[in-house]
Amino acid sequence: MDTVFSPALQRFIAAAGALSLLLVAVLAPTYLTVLLPGAVLALAALAFYQFPIALAGAMVLTYGLAIDLQLDLMTSGGGSAALGAAVVKVVPFAVAGMLLLRYGINSVVNWPFMVFVAIAAVSLVVLPIGRVAGFGDMARSFIGTTAPFVLGFALAPLRFWTALCRGVVLVPLISVFFGLIAEVVGFNPMLDPGGRLIGLHSAPFLAGFCVTAIFASTLEYLRGFKLRWLLLGGANLAIMLGTQARAPFMATALFLLLVLTLSGERMFPLRRKVDLLMGGMVPALLLLGPALLYALQRFTGESENFSGRDIISPYFIDAIEQRPLFGFGLGAGKLIVDPEDPTIKLLGSSAAHNEYLRLAVDAGIVGCAAIFLSIIIWIWNGTRRARPADQLVLRCALVAALLHSGFDNTLIASTAVIQFSFFAAALARARIESGSPRRRPTSGRYAAASRA
Repeated sequence: MDTVFSPALQRFIAAAGALSLLLVAVLAPTYLTVLLPGAVLALAALAFYQFPIALAGAMVLTYGLAIDLQLDLMTSGGGSAALGAAVVKVVPFAVAGMLLLRYGINSVVNWPFMVFVAIAAVSLVVLPIGRVAGFGDMARSFIGTTAPFVLGFALAPLRFWTALCRGVVLVPLISVFFGLIAEVVGFNPMLDPGGRLIGLHSAPFLAGFCVTAIFASTLEYLRGFKLRWLLLGGANLAIMLGTQARAPFMATALFLLLVLTLSGERMFPLRRKVDLLMGGMVPALLLLGPALLYALQRFTGESENFSGRDIISPYFIDAIEQRPLFGFGLGAGKLIVDPEDPTIKLLGSSAAHNEYLRLAVDAGIVGCAAIFLSIIIWIWNGTRRARPADQLVLRCALVAALLHSGFDNTLIASTAVIQFSFFAAALARARIESGSPRRRPTSGRYAAASRA
C-alpha cells in the first residue's frame, strides 16, 4: 500500500522516537513510566496510519471482545458505564479521524450527522434543556448519537471498506467464541440467569450484532455466492436464536423475506434459490431447528415481558405530550424516567426500547421524523448507482432497521456503531465500484487511496 510519508522520513521518525525514550530512561528514569504509555499509543497510531486496513480489524475486535463492557467491569464492578461508554463513542471518531488525515474528506453529504448537528443547535439555543438535561448531558448524547455516522465523512481504499463490511460478520462469533473461553476459565458465564445466550455481551446486544452480521453476510453471499458467507450467516442466525431476542428476530425475518421476494432472476437465479432450499433444508433443520425451538420458549410466552416496555413507555408518551413538536433537547430521553423510582429499580433499566419514543422526547416529533428521514435519504440515495445486489440488500436492511427501531434502542450503544458503520462502508464501497466521478475528490490523498 502506498503511504504519505517517504520511507526515509518514516525511519527518521522511528529513530528519533527511540532515541528520545532512551535519553529519558538514562537521564530521568522516573519519568519513563509516565511517558511510556503515551509512546506506545503514539506508535500504535503511527502503525494504524501506516496500515489503515488494520483499523477495520481493530474496530471489529473492540466490539467483538466487548472492550467497553470489560473496562466497566474492571474499573467499577459494573456499577458505572462511563469508561465503557467513552470507548463506544471514541473508537469510531478515532477511526474516522485517522482516515480523514490520510485520505481526506468524503464529498457526499452525511445527512444523519447534519440533522443531529441541527437538533443539537436547537437544543442549545432554543429549548430550556436545563429543566431536564444539562449541557454535559446534551454533549454526551450528541457524541453518542453521532458516533455511528461519523465514518460517512471519511475516504479510504476499497480494501478498507471491504474488510469492514466483512468484518462485522465476525463480531457475534468473536463474542461467543471468547465467551465460551471465559465460561471455561470461570471469568464470565455464557448464559444469563434467564438462560439466554450472551457471549461477552448481554443478550440484546449480542442479538443486535447478529442483525448486522446477517445483513453483511447476505450482501457478501449475493455478490459472489460463496458458501462461506452462507455458513457464517447461518451461524449468526443460530446465535441470535440462542439469545431469544424477539425484536432482532423479527427484523431479520423481514429482511430475509424481502431479499428472497424482491431479488430478480439475474441477481439471485431461481436455480440457486431452489438449490439453497433443497440442499440447505436438512442441514438447517438439524442445526437451526433446536435453536429455533429454544427461542420459541420465549417468543411464545404469554405474559413474559423482560424489557418492561409496557411500564416504561407511558413515561415517554407523557413527556412527548408535554412538548410534542421539538422535545426537551438532546439527552433528555435518558433522564425522563426517574432512576430512583422503585419500579424502574426493579426493572434495572430506564431505556425506552423504542428509538421513536426516545428521540421524540429529545427532539420532538419534528426532530425524530427528520432523523429517520435523513437516514432513509442517506442510504437510499447512496445506493442509486450501486450494483443491483448491493442496492437490494442495503435497502431491505434499511427497512428492517426501521422496524427494529420501534422495539429496541438502535441508534445508541455499540450495536448502532457496528450497524451504521456497516452501512457507511457498504455505501463507500459501492461508490468506489461505480466509479462515480462526482463523488470523488481529486486530492493527492485520495490518489494514494486509489493506488492502494
